[in-house]
Amino acid sequence: MTPENIIKIASVIVQALLFVGLALVFIFVIIQAIQSIPQGLLEEATIILENSLLIIIFFEIYLSVVDFFRGKGRSVIYVMDATISFLLREIIIGVFTETITLTYLIGIGIVIGIISLGRYALSRTEKVISKKKNK
Repeated sequence: MTPENIIKIASVIVQALLFVGLALVFIFVIIQAIQSIPQGLLEEATIILENSLLIIIFFEIYLSVVDFFRGKGRSVIYVMDATISFLLREIIIGVFTETITLTYLIGIGIVIGIISLGRYALSRTEKVISKKKNK
């Protein structure tokens, strides 16, 4: 078995696992949304928002894995996007559950700022490199 075949098999397995995870999250969102109906509209909205952000995180990780196995360089950007989405999800959950502190919020804000600057730098570098290749 060649290394290329092993990579293809690993790619299919990882993508399948992530797809199953994404499908399970969708099912989980539907079940939780139905179960939270008696708790009121605000609780319903909170559950749907939290889980929708979880779906976005799963999707960004899936895109990262697909790009990684195809040999494209954007997988790092997808991981950064997933990290930012996860941190924003944590802030939203903390706000709704009223468990977030100012120190925690400042700390996460600093981390999001650093990751965002890194993502911007990577995006700019990709544009410069692609312009040089097109010339």
